Amino acid sequence: MDHLEPAAYLDTIATAAPALLEAGRQSLVAPVPSCPGWVVRDVVAHLASVHRWAATAVTNPPGERPDFTEAPSDGLLEWAGQQAQLLLDALRTTDPDKDVWTFGPPRSVRFWLRRQAHETAMHAWDATAAVGTPIAFDATMAADGVAEFVEMWLPRGLKRKPGSWAGETVHLHRTDGDVEWLVRLGPDGDTEVERGHAKGDLAVRASAADLLLWMTNRIDDGRVEIFGDPTLVARWRAEIAF
Repeated sequence: MDHLEPAAYLDTIATAAPALLEAGRQSLVAPVPSCPGWVVRDVVAHLASVHRWAATAVTNPPGERPDFTEAPSDGLLEWAGQQAQLLLDALRTTDPDKDVWTFGPPRSVRFWLRRQAHETAMHAWDATAAVGTPIAFDATMAADGVAEFVEMWLPRGLKRKPGSWAGETVHLHRTDGDVEWLVRLGPDGDTEVERGHAKGDLAVRASAADLLLWMTNRIDDGRVEIFGDPTLVARWRAEIAF
């Protein structure tokens, strides 16, 4: 599980968080198609609470799980800006290798650097798309997001639905860089991920950004190239993308 340098993740948070707040200033009530049932207010409130939660995890004693704080109903945008700054300050001033509570590997601040960069960028995309033009993803960061998804989020999601898959394979091909992944979906919620070219039951080709958006159910199939078993696309959409 390779990570980018901390500065890359910090830059992403520092850029994406203000973009989300600007979307909120444009409209807190705009529906968010990529988060069904939510309006921009919900996205802002969710991310602000997550920022506070993650900042607390980073600054807590090793292994101490943080409490989750719900966002206030009044003064939401100001509070959200404060939480984004709280997170950035915590991540900038804490040793990346400090042992902290996480819900995935590695058990250090490096987990939160990566997770919060992708969480912030994706929800900034949700909110900015809802009010106009979505923010653009940096290609290297998007590819790291694809890797995080198949290495960490995908196994977590599959373990909630054991028996749904029986070893089917999905080949993901990034077209704007020399990176490919073969993902095997096991019957017990287990996954195997290999880097490199290989034939899968389903293959999806796109830029790193569009791969990430497709995998998380945010763009339609027309934005990517799809080959192989078409029934697996519907199953992915229904059971995996989240």
